[in-house]
Amino acid sequence: MSNGQTVLITGAGRGIGMAIAEKLAEQGYHLILNYRKDQGKSAANLQRFVSAETRVKVTLAKADIAEPRDISEMVKKLRQQGIERIDHLVLNAAAAPFKPFIEMTRNDWKLLLNTNLIGNTTCVQEIVPLMTNGGTICVISSLGSQRVLPKYPLGIAKSALENLVRYLEVELYQRNIRVNAICAGVVNTDMAPFLRDQWPELFQRYENSPRRWVLEAEEVANIAAFLLSDQSSAIRGSTLVADLGMTLEP
Repeated sequence: MSNGQTVLITGAGRGIGMAIAEKLAEQGYHLILNYRKDQGKSAANLQRFVSAETRVKVTLAKADIAEPRDISEMVKKLRQQGIERIDHLVLNAAAAPFKPFIEMTRNDWKLLLNTNLIGNTTCVQEIVPLMTNGGTICVISSLGSQRVLPKYPLGIAKSALENLVRYLEVELYQRNIRVNAICAGVVNTDMAPFLRDQWPELFQRYENSPRRWVLEAEEVANIAAFLLSDQSSAIRGSTLVADLGMTLEP
């Protein structure tokens, strides 16, 4: 169990981030839930979550992860609220255009790199000073890191993130902070219908397969909870692939 430890989850208002929040609340972790803006589905989800959650302390932390100044301000406000210790960090927030690389504009590249690489690295820089001996960082990746998916620039950013996990593990070893990632397959979130429109041939191919191939967000959350726990103490600098075996078959 968590023994009252605190976890900060970026992009926590929907999908995998929300599923991880729910799982960790069940296990007794206090939560700091990051979101980007006060309007929209994510903010509404988080308000419902806070209203319903009675087991643990939940703190909402607004910041656009693409903006380093936002991240610094978020951490400053958390300190002002008396939060001086964060035991675990889950880097889930992501943003990217869906288009071929040949059509990528300068603004597209800024969105891709600022959120997924610069923003996540800034989160580590700002939050590691608050982390305790034995803390963990868990990065959420996707199969675009390992296979080419149409109109999916996020794939190369996720590939870089998985490599960053290895570098951070070495850099943070003396602090006894473990760093790992989860490379998730297609997950049943509100993004799934959009992905079906983007990748109709891929969906048709796997829908005709006898293998279950769409993960539930709770399945990813279970792995994240494992990586935060002492049960995964031997796993360091690794990316766990959770794709229901969909990449095994030609």
